[in-house]
Amino acid sequence: MKKNIFKLVVFSIVLLTPLQTIAQQADLETRTTKLESFISKLPKMSGYINLRYQYENNVNSFDVRRARLDFKGDLVKWLDYRLQVDFASSPRIIDAFVRLKINPMFNVQVGQFKLAFSLENPYGPLALETLENSQVVSYLSGINDLAGVKGTGRDIGVAVYGGFFKQDGYNIIDYVIGLYNGTGINVRDNNKHKDITGRLEIHPIRPITLSASYYNGKTGADGDLKPRTRYGFGARYDDGKILLRSEYIKGKTDQTDSDGFYVLAGYTFAGNIQPLFKYDYMRKDLGDHNSRQINYLVGVDYWYKRFFRLQINYTYRTFVQKEKNNGLLGFMLTACF
Repeated sequence: MKKNIFKLVVFSIVLLTPLQTIAQQADLETRTTKLESFISKLPKMSGYINLRYQYENNVNSFDVRRARLDFKGDLVKWLDYRLQVDFASSPRIIDAFVRLKINPMFNVQVGQFKLAFSLENPYGPLALETLENSQVVSYLSGINDLAGVKGTGRDIGVAVYGGFFKQDGYNIIDYVIGLYNGTGINVRDNNKHKDITGRLEIHPIRPITLSASYYNGKTGADGDLKPRTRYGFGARYDDGKILLRSEYIKGKTDQTDSDGFYVLAGYTFAGNIQPLFKYDYMRKDLGDHNSRQINYLVGVDYWYKRFFRLQINYTYRTFVQKEKNNGLLGFMLTACF
């Protein structure tokens, strides 16, 4: 009898041990899956620092152009967010938005983000080939705007965006339509009017982009609103080696009409070295002949293993009054993490 009981106990242990092991493995896999799901929802942090040196008219200076931390994450599959803060000079929020990803053809973005205007304005500092934006993009796209807005090309509001006719990983048509305060970043609106923007891009083939943009807004307080309207057209060819980009923008700020355009050309060789040439034309006031400025830029853009970037730009700036002509030499080192 005792032998039979002993055999039964041994048999039970032998039988249950694999089952217990399987149960432990299943529990471990479940906990691992939950942990991975939790980690995937944590913010992904990145950042970069721009260190700049400029030489102009026997005056030279070093400065920290940007020092940014960038947090991105997916709360759920259909909702993501971004928070980008710049610590250069004084801390300020650059981007702060959430995106509701409903459908490839229709999505919603709410918060502080890039204006839906211009072909160049959406470029961030890590994508822009030159040290600074083109004159017309800066003055008429909310960066150093003639309306007095210094918003890094951003504003606070809501936008809808999407694309149509996807093929080979890109959309033939992309659009963005936005409604904004019109006062730039980190600032409440000072009137009841909301500014409307829109950008339409067509990609007949992957390297080619044709762009049209429109901006309709007002500046000033209620009772003293002044027009702030802009429209622009641009084209880009970029196959990874050859780069050609050009854009024309015209705008009305109060009673002043302004316009400008640029032509940028570059060629990438050895995988990470890009010589550049840029012709940059701007008239801040079409009624004032002396407001015209033309910049001629030559430069080199060099990336080292995607973590370090060196940019060298020499810009010769010309004015109607030739005695004002001058050159500006700039170096910028970027460290990414």
